[in-house]
Amino acid sequence: MATRLFSSISVETTLASGISGTATSMTVAAGTGTALLGGVTVTAGTQFTVALDPDTNLEEIVFITATATDTFTISRGEAGTSNVAHSAGATVKHVLTSDDLNAFEAGITNEQEPIPTSFLYMGA
Repeated sequence: MATRLFSSISVETTLASGISGTATSMTVAAGTGTALLGGVTVTAGTQFTVALDPDTNLEEIVFITATATDTFTISRGEAGTSNVAHSAGATVKHVLTSDDLNAFEAGITNEQEPIPTSFLYMGA
């Protein structure tokens, strides 16, 4: 399981260009990639959860698994959502999903043990 990254200061942005339902990367508006990540660094074995077109019938949850400035490698259709096409200008927003909470719960084996740090990482 990848370490899930979270940020309390992530800033929503938009897609710079549309993506097909099979695309494995996305580019956000110029200069906004760092703000979207809110201080976290996505490295191998980590993931950062975002919603594309949140609160619409096109909402899709994706995991960002690698970054290059404003371009992200993504894992599509996560947390029970389906891969769909998204238009340029679609909202991209960091979210906490029930899938994240289920992973957190699965990581707790005994209430007397400390919570694993792989589930607690918070951005600046």
